[in-house]
Amino acid sequence: MRILVRGLLCMTLSMLAMPAHAHGPVLKCVLLDQQTVRCRGGYAEGDAAPGVGLEVIDHGGRTLLARKLDRDSLLTFPRPRGGYYVLLDVGPGEQAIVEHDEIGFPRTRDKARWVRR
Repeated sequence: MRILVRGLLCMTLSMLAMPAHAHGPVLKCVLLDQQTVRCRGGYAEGDAAPGVGLEVIDHGGRTLLARKLDRDSLLTFPRPRGGYYVLLDVGPGEQAIVEHDEIGFPRTRDKARWVRR
């Protein structure tokens, strides 16, 4: 019985020590055409993130673009040349990053509304 109680106590304490990441940021970026990128930011549960900051940063660390997501949680911008990444920063330790080589044309024939031009 003592082992069971200790086991339950340890499990409960370890669960309390785990950080809650259910509301973590999510970032999706696609090419609209060869020169244009559109990104949509939000949270894991599907909540929108209007007004959250989004940066495009080259691999040298230089910020190429710093804007806020619009009311639809979208940002459309010219595709930079060379290596870059897109950073959605919703607060301390809460970031989502998409590398330039992960950004391509949407794969589905029936594109989601936010991807349509």
